[in-house]
Amino acid sequence: MLGDFAVEPALLAPHGRKARALLARLALADGPLSRDRLSALLWSHRAEPQAHASLRQCLMELKAWTRASPPLLHADRDAIAIDHAHVADDVSLLLSACACDDADAVLRWLPADEVALLADLDGVDEAFDDWLAAERARNTEVVVREVLAMAERLLVAGDIDGSLRVADRMTRFDPCSEHAARLVMQARWQAGDDDGVRHAWHRLEDAVARGLDGRPSPETARLYHRLMDEPSCRSNEVALQTGKKPPPDRRTHRIATVAATVAAFGLMSADAPREGGGEPAMMTPTVRIEPVVSRNHGMIELGFADALAGDFVRLANASGGLVRILDGEAVGRGDFIVRVAINRDDGNLTSESRVVDARSGAILWSSRLSGSPRDLTRLREQTAVSVAAVIDCALRLNDGQAALAADADRRAQVFAICDAHDDQDGARAVALLERFAARWPGDRVALGQLALARAKLIFGEAETAEQERQRQLAIRAARRALANDPANVYAMVALSQAGRRERYMVDGLPMLKRALSVDPRFSTALMLQATGLFQAGYVAASVRPSIDAANADPTSIVRALAVVRRLAAAGRMKEAWDRLDAVAAVWPDHPDLVEHRYRLTLEQPDRVRAAALVASSGVDDRWRLDRLILQQVATGRQDSAALDAAAEIEYSRLPAAAYQLAALYTRIGDIRRALIWLDRAPVRQTSGQWSLLYWPSVAPLRREPRFFAKMAQLGLVDYWRRENRWPDFCREPGLRYDCRREADRLVAAGRAVNAGNAAFR
Repeated sequence: MLGDFAVEPALLAPHGRKARALLARLALADGPLSRDRLSALLWSHRAEPQAHASLRQCLMELKAWTRASPPLLHADRDAIAIDHAHVADDVSLLLSACACDDADAVLRWLPADEVALLADLDGVDEAFDDWLAAERARNTEVVVREVLAMAERLLVAGDIDGSLRVADRMTRFDPCSEHAARLVMQARWQAGDDDGVRHAWHRLEDAVARGLDGRPSPETARLYHRLMDEPSCRSNEVALQTGKKPPPDRRTHRIATVAATVAAFGLMSADAPREGGGEPAMMTPTVRIEPVVSRNHGMIELGFADALAGDFVRLANASGGLVRILDGEAVGRGDFIVRVAINRDDGNLTSESRVVDARSGAILWSSRLSGSPRDLTRLREQTAVSVAAVIDCALRLNDGQAALAADADRRAQVFAICDAHDDQDGARAVALLERFAARWPGDRVALGQLALARAKLIFGEAETAEQERQRQLAIRAARRALANDPANVYAMVALSQAGRRERYMVDGLPMLKRALSVDPRFSTALMLQATGLFQAGYVAASVRPSIDAANADPTSIVRALAVVRRLAAAGRMKEAWDRLDAVAAVWPDHPDLVEHRYRLTLEQPDRVRAAALVASSGVDDRWRLDRLILQQVATGRQDSAALDAAAEIEYSRLPAAAYQLAALYTRIGDIRRALIWLDRAPVRQTSGQWSLLYWPSVAPLRREPRFFAKMAQLGLVDYWRRENRWPDFCREPGLRYDCRREADRLVAAGRAVNAGNAAFR
């Protein structure tokens, strides 16, 4: 009865729609119904004699019911009744299961989709349609009320799993039921599933958005925000049992780390920390992005929504037509739809993104980010980056096949993996990819992505036993993927990042070159190649792959600013300033712009520009030294004592900052102090900071033989000799040494340690 009319066993199912409607009406009746009533219900436009004759003819079609032993249908001259002792309907069985608090039985009889009572019997007769409409409303109300009452009883009794299963099924049967959504959120919260709470809220939002009000009730909204702001019950229980503090709010973690998602192993300040990771470009034309919705309709929210929509337009344009922007609500076929809503939440602005199955409407992935109205550009970038990364991840794992839309199990696993990537949860991503590869053995993309996910777990630069174990697992996974497919670019990139010590980015260049020979537009490989080339001193060669990587993902300011740094380091200052202005036009007031304005101004000192920059930017501990030097440039007065004190503080916080300090002292003309800081610079755990010494303004320091000796200690001289490719600075005028002859001299003298290599001791 719930859904299309059906009879078990099927041999008893009548073929005529009138006969089926008659059985349905009798099954839902409490007792016998008169022939007059039934004939008027099913043949309302016929005269009474003809209507009665049609009823008799209909009963002839049901003689298998009337002649059964015992009879299932009783018909006399005046009335007709169904034998409820031998005939049961799913609605009655469902309500009986609710009365007994039998969750398994309820799940057996309650449909898993939003279906109407007797969905295939519309249009039988006008009178029957009127009765059916009223019966559907009454029936749905009773079913929803009784099922949710049972779910609530189970929750109170501590049966969280039973309550959750029943309430979750009800949200599919009646997506607009806020009572069901509240129960699901409460049960998920008690089970410690914060993602489940958020998914339930987003599913309800999507359902009621098509109603008259368009938003969940304030009561439901308050419950959602309260649950998301409090640590879950399970988290608190674990904390009490282990004596540890409850875990931090997962949303805060996501806001802090999502920008690193597209930074592919961390293209940060010095272009080299080993953490994070990005994904390559889109493949299949199955993504549709709906217009960004502003729920509060305030000027700030509307402006934010418009700017974010512009980010998505750039993403679609960069995809070559593979990602589509819709002008209205999605219609037609496709794999999935992206929806983003902007909301005002306790003074902060919130972006709630979700990926929805275009066929079933199920939420496959969701994310909630929030930020202060004073820092909306960063929030906008985080939102766009998060959505772009998940789209990219899903399409890559789908490998251009249509299976994503057809296979529900594959679809669910794909988005679970992508959610783990978005959360920077490497261990979860690896576990899910292992399961995915076992479920679809031989899947080239899954095997390659597994190797890449394992490579991302080789975090940190300290050589530990755990790091070595993760490295070997990554290498083994990459070799397995390459044995399955020698052209697996994901596995090649994983191997390129599985090196040891400081220059792993440099040592990975040959494998990255091999990956790009297979897929020249593989953006992750392009970005890593740009970093490796720059760290190796091939500054001019690093510009092109950096630009290509940024063009592949126009939602990422990280990649856009990397191009600014590459251009400036290559001495193309006008292009660097022009590119920085273009970035600022897209992401106005983004905090990362200040650092790059400082860098370019220090590289090309100008008193007027330095004064304006110091006056317009606030004090930030991250750029304290740069700001101090800019103040001295603007005023023309040098305070050596203040600079030395600030330098010592910076070094005490991060010893690798000695490379930055050597560059800064070179820029102000103090080569003696610059060489002192160069000598103090570590050769372990450097985060690639030595690459800061490649900028044009540091040329006086590079002329000193002690600079070349430091490069030897880092192992770079040995790399240059082995590759027979020397860095750009070897061709600079004024060097006090010849790179090749100095390298031979250092080798002969035994001073090139090469990160502990015994051959150079």
